[in-house]
Amino acid sequence: MPDNMQGAHAPETLDTAALRGKLTTRMWWTGIRNTVIYALMAFGVPPLGAAANRAGMSWIFIIGGPMILMGIFGLLATLSTISLAVLLTRTCRKTLAQYSFDTFCPQITKVDGAKATRGRPKSMTLTLHTAEGQESPLMRINPVPRRGPWRNPWPEGIENGLYVAGDLPFGAVGYVPSSGAFFFMQPDDWEATAQDRKSAAPDRVTRAQDADLTRRII
Repeated sequence: MPDNMQGAHAPETLDTAALRGKLTTRMWWTGIRNTVIYALMAFGVPPLGAAANRAGMSWIFIIGGPMILMGIFGLLATLSTISLAVLLTRTCRKTLAQYSFDTFCPQITKVDGAKATRGRPKSMTLTLHTAEGQESPLMRINPVPRRGPWRNPWPEGIENGLYVAGDLPFGAVGYVPSSGAFFFMQPDDWEATAQDRKSAAPDRVTRAQDADLTRRII
């Protein structure tokens, strides 16, 4: 964590290793589940619809048509995000291998997309606040895994506070204990925080390098 947020510790300690495993399992489960569901809608509905049509239920295509389209678009969207999902999962795992969830921020301020519910803002940014009143740089976040397009894109329960593992000028993983949601975050203005990274102590830089946080990812 950066110097201005060190010491903002939560009253309890989380099992970072267990949460790292939970995050990876959730990413794989979500990806496989979505792929199977959309594939069944795209490729399983047509033969069922044809069979129903032969049985005299011609109205079945009124229901099946939208399901097929939804399956095709959903499958394409899922496949197109695989590379980013793999990258984020890998980075989160490496970050949690280097840092612990030893800082708790009881308050956040949403900046972009604060009122988004079903829409998808281009980016979601927030500022973290500690109980002592310390404030983080403006951070861009990406939920891991991303929530469905029909749901609020913000991690559920984030307003109730979150744990942070990482070094904010480089990047960090956030964990919302009230809902079990994870997200990855980095400074929204990467160039504006470059001096913080350059002036960091060698051990901080080495640790960030081992966590794969010395480059912009999101």
